[in-house]
Amino acid sequence: MDTIAPAPQARRRPPRPVLELVSRTDIRFRHPGYALHSLFLSLPRVDSAASIPTHGVHHRTALLACQIIAGNAFTNSYLSLDRAGQQRVQVPLDGVLTENEYYFFVEGVALYPIVPSFQDWEFPHDRIPDWWHPAVPSPAVNCSITNAGYAVEEAHLVPREERLWYRENEMEAYGVGMPDIDNKANILPLRKDIYWAFDARWFVIVPRMVTTDSSVPAAPQYVTHIISRAAAELWPAYHLTIAESIQDECRAYLFARFAWAILFRVKLFVTAGETRNVIRIVRISGTRSYKTERCSGAELESAYGGGGSKTAAPLKQNPRKRRSAQASDQGDLSDTSGDSDAAEDWEEEWGRDRRDRRQASSDETAPDAMPAQPLSEAKVHREPALEAELRAAL
Repeated sequence: MDTIAPAPQARRRPPRPVLELVSRTDIRFRHPGYALHSLFLSLPRVDSAASIPTHGVHHRTALLACQIIAGNAFTNSYLSLDRAGQQRVQVPLDGVLTENEYYFFVEGVALYPIVPSFQDWEFPHDRIPDWWHPAVPSPAVNCSITNAGYAVEEAHLVPREERLWYRENEMEAYGVGMPDIDNKANILPLRKDIYWAFDARWFVIVPRMVTTDSSVPAAPQYVTHIISRAAAELWPAYHLTIAESIQDECRAYLFARFAWAILFRVKLFVTAGETRNVIRIVRISGTRSYKTERCSGAELESAYGGGGSKTAAPLKQNPRKRRSAQASDQGDLSDTSGDSDAAEDWEEEWGRDRRDRRQASSDETAPDAMPAQPLSEAKVHREPALEAELRAAL
């Protein structure tokens, strides 16, 4: 006689995690040269402070972000607790910053210029800080972050849509084999969802002194670092995860990727409607140079206020996502890359948008240029002593 087997016990999907990171206020970094709208960078509290039960952000990582924004001011800059620069931060570079806000100073230049977009940033050949050490290779095909062997794609560290920037900054010098933007040193295997978060600028990969066991001395490793509260679900599992499956020649590309993610976050400072000192790339008659310019708020809004990758904004999005991102631009910029309906739009995003990004011309990703004419004719107000002052300080 046949018996009826008991119904199999199904598993419910896991409950949504408590998004602790969302409840924390970001740490703010300000430009001391501006009395109004001086906030140029904010970073989430993702690191634990050893001595007190609070969270903050790794000092060296935050300082590097500010230095890149200030045109690669690696050797003559510091953080202070006050706008006068008298209370220099005493936290060790591998310690954790926990105050609500800090001021970033470049010695000798009160109104130091900032880089308004990744396309205006000059790669610091032979000047990358020594602590950004060569990578230890661990070749494999699994995801560099999750070790998953399924749904893995080849992520570009310098994104494909930045081909123009790649060529102009001679990044082929660091490539392997055919050193174009698709060379293997510029490739990182990532599972699709992690790749999406990487392209959304939710996290970067940086060198840190870490250990995997309290009995093992700390050693330098390339690890993930969450830079957006939108990544609150990723933070508990994927902050400070060692990045494996990387190439030993990828150091320069990891550095460029860090800059690519960080420089997007200055957009609200650039487009706040205030006059700013900026470092811009200028192309005239087939030549290019980097100029320190004093631009009005209207000029900066015209050049950098739009959406899309032209202004170091989020990558191409479908219309519904673009509307959401534009609305978010008026609030917390750290959340502009992620939408609450990301999972709902997964197929469309990974079908159409990923193909669009891969086929995008690099020439379309340059900043909206000011008129290609002599600077004397362009609508740019230059401070005569500014560039000389900067050169003396850097």
